[in-house]
Amino acid sequence: MTGYERIQAVLNHQAPDRTPSMLHCFMPAAKEFGITMEEYRNDPEKIADSHIAMARKYGLDGLLLDIDTCVEAAAIGVPVDYPKDIVARITGPLSDDIDVIIEEMSPDKLLKSDRIKVMLEAVNIAKKKAGGELFVRGNCDQMAFSLAMMAYGMSDFLVALLDEEMEDKIFQLLDRAYAVHLEYHKLMNEAGADCTSFGDSPCGPDMISRACYLKYANPYHQRLKKDLDALGIRTICHICGNLDKIIDDIAAIGFAGVEADYKTNIANAARVFAGKSVFFGPLDPSGVFYLGTPEKVRSETAKVLDIFRGRNLVIGAGCAMSSDTSEENIRAFAQTVQNDKPR
Repeated sequence: MTGYERIQAVLNHQAPDRTPSMLHCFMPAAKEFGITMEEYRNDPEKIADSHIAMARKYGLDGLLLDIDTCVEAAAIGVPVDYPKDIVARITGPLSDDIDVIIEEMSPDKLLKSDRIKVMLEAVNIAKKKAGGELFVRGNCDQMAFSLAMMAYGMSDFLVALLDEEMEDKIFQLLDRAYAVHLEYHKLMNEAGADCTSFGDSPCGPDMISRACYLKYANPYHQRLKKDLDALGIRTICHICGNLDKIIDDIAAIGFAGVEADYKTNIANAARVFAGKSVFFGPLDPSGVFYLGTPEKVRSETAKVLDIFRGRNLVIGAGCAMSSDTSEENIRAFAQTVQNDKPR
């Protein structure tokens, strides 16, 4: 089977010849390709080529195409800094006036953004160059809760969630942020992505309570699943941290895939998501991939493979990997996956 066929089989709840792999590796991919983050983020050809080279070198099955976590936010006007050698970063809120932010949240801005155009072109190029060989996952950056938080500022947004007088405005902001985000999925699908994905990490239990998640984030996750199903688009939900407190709530949505960190109880996750959502991740990108030895990488990879026993898993890092992750550790991961026998 090709990598594309393996991941498609798992997403279709069929048995592949072995567990497929996909790494959240845009930073290592750029470094191995010999380009700075500045060169990477501005050149769709280099984005596509660096990921394809990385996948072919290590025998990965899919490409997780990403630029950074600020693309969508920058498109709607949030101020962003673009260092030469590290990833882009938010430098402040869009405004301290929530009405201004609500007004600025417009889906029409996406195709006016050069960075959005670069991302879409990178996906299109990758699909043309490796379609059918490698599975192409186009990452759609921040979901409604995360995008609203970036635009409003983390502290002010979290405080506003506790202010009953702000509730209507918060939902107006989330509605507008959702419209922006949904449009990005549509554009990504049109660009040729085999599936999309999104991050909504601030809505996880490491940041807010389950009650807050159910009130302000879960309804938009359910809406996204329904809207994307109607468009024939499969997506993968990524939330950082320990998902144990909301794992049943996420599983009930039925996303095509859910990507989780090592902090989550993986054995329980395998049980909860069985027959509902394919599990992506969950190896620690820092403690295992970056700081660990090849022996530790092999051991932790084998543990996850043993839990899932060749079913319902696309294995990889649970979040973005450091640019300084060693070749030895990536090879240890890839070889362990490739040598794993069908169960």
